[in-house]
Amino acid sequence: MKVLFICKGNVGRSQMAEAIFNSLASNKAIATSAGVDPGSYEGKRIAVVGPNVIACMKDIKLDVSDKVSKKLTKDMSSRADIVVSMVSKEMLPPYLQSSAKLVLWDIKDPKFMDYAGHVAIRDQIYEKVKKLVKELNLN
Repeated sequence: MKVLFICKGNVGRSQMAEAIFNSLASNKAIATSAGVDPGSYEGKRIAVVGPNVIACMKDIKLDVSDKVSKKLTKDMSSRADIVVSMVSKEMLPPYLQSSAKLVLWDIKDPKFMDYAGHVAIRDQIYEKVKKLVKELNLN
């Protein structure tokens, strides 16, 4: 089972979801992540662009500092069994907008939030990922 988490820049929400999923799911599944528009973040380590992300994830004993921002590709989505998007359907490429494997999560972008805002987003993602792992019988 492969899960792909998507957000805008792949430096916050989707990186959090990937790390949380991989820590909670059994070895029967793996998550990856990507961004629909990483822009200037693409290819940069999260340590460079997401200090609040790194700090709030470290609080739950997960290290994402070595993760790199990646742009979403059609190949990534075709290899995934489930695609979880934290951006609106309209922001997704057409090939994903009507995909049967698409799941939409309404989670705000923490880009301009302070540390406490990042913690709140992380906690929201944690609960959703925990529920997903349980629904897929991966724990």
